Amino acid sequence: MLTPLLLVLPVAVQGSDPPQGYYDSVDESSQAALRASLHEVIDDHGLFPYTAGSTDTWNILELADQDPSNSSRVIDVYRNRSFAKQGGGNSNYNREHVWPTSYGFPDNDGENFPFVDCHLLRICDGGYNSSRSNKPFGSCTSGCNELTTDSNNGVGGGSGAFPGNSNWTAGSFTNGTFQVNRMRKGDIARTLFYAAIRYEGGTHGVLGVAEPDLILTDNLGLIASSNTGSNESVAYMGRLTTLLAWHLDDPVDDFERRRNGVVAAFQGNRNPFVDHPEWVACAFTGDCDPGFSYCSPNVSNSSGGPAYLTAVGSASIADNDFRLLLAGLPPQQFGFVVCSRQTGIVFNPGGAQGNLCLGGQIGRAVGDVIFNGGFFGTADVLVDLNDLPQPSGSVAAMAGETWNFQAWFRDIVAGAATSNFSDAWQVTWQ
Repeated sequence: MLTPLLLVLPVAVQGSDPPQGYYDSVDESSQAALRASLHEVIDDHGLFPYTAGSTDTWNILELADQDPSNSSRVIDVYRNRSFAKQGGGNSNYNREHVWPTSYGFPDNDGENFPFVDCHLLRICDGGYNSSRSNKPFGSCTSGCNELTTDSNNGVGGGSGAFPGNSNWTAGSFTNGTFQVNRMRKGDIARTLFYAAIRYEGGTHGVLGVAEPDLILTDNLGLIASSNTGSNESVAYMGRLTTLLAWHLDDPVDDFERRRNGVVAAFQGNRNPFVDHPEWVACAFTGDCDPGFSYCSPNVSNSSGGPAYLTAVGSASIADNDFRLLLAGLPPQQFGFVVCSRQTGIVFNPGGAQGNLCLGGQIGRAVGDVIFNGGFFGTADVLVDLNDLPQPSGSVAAMAGETWNFQAWFRDIVAGAATSNFSDAWQVTWQ
């Protein structure tokens, strides 16, 4: 067994952000590449005992789930109740396995990593933990049983109106469902996304002990088949479609970021979907747009809405297959894409309606293309990564560089000529 690090860190000095370079090896060029490279980053972390006289999961969780308004108390995951810290074995709260141990890893032999992984464990009101049991997560209705939340730290409270701030549950085992309160939906989803990437079978790189392959699914039959009473090489949990929706409904907040940092300070690994929630779509749906949009919402144009810029293809320089797609342009108006290594903000430059979201040295007419929105208000720009325009001449993209793109276009509003901008797109080349 790994020797636990007897690490007791003052909460004030525990950072929420990943260390510099932590994700440098991540490959976002495809779903398979992203999943494999993320697994390598977070794999083979340190192990702490479930319950022991030395530092154990109780110690870590009481720091990770600490009440933001009172360091002597903890906040539980479902009830949102603030409890005085009491350590292990108390009658008020216990430890919830977000991925139930009965689905794949029930036998804790001291080297069962998912059983003691504090990214998968939460402080939980004992009664609510029993009510959740091992039901898969899912969407409920007003006919489900309500489990109310307390009002703490500006969230929770209220009762009787579905869904409100409550948890909702019905049935039992895989014939049941558990809908988490709206403040923690995303937290729970990203916990299970972490589990599915961290545990992909094989053995621990230091101890050599077997680890399960944990897979998210909507198939309740597969989930039920994982409940054998023994540790399994492959196990299932869900529901994936619900979790993807919850991830979008409840974005990452400061409580979740801080928790990620605390657990990482002990185990040595992070939940990447807390640090980079934009990776969820690629990792679990295959929607791997190279890069991401920013500088939204942008200003509407004469089409009645804003223009949007997205990218398809690959962020790999070797592929040289990167394309920018525009929609929501004013019909029959021309424009071009600009690019820069820096972001920025200039409001209404040159009297434009919209805002320029690039800074530094800005090159014009990416792909040597002057586009026209045509009848449908769309355009398509193929980017040559060996020929990115800059004021002093074109340059080639370099691996590790981050570039930003935005479309400028002409428009006519109330009979007068003007111009506008789309939102912006950022990509880091591989």
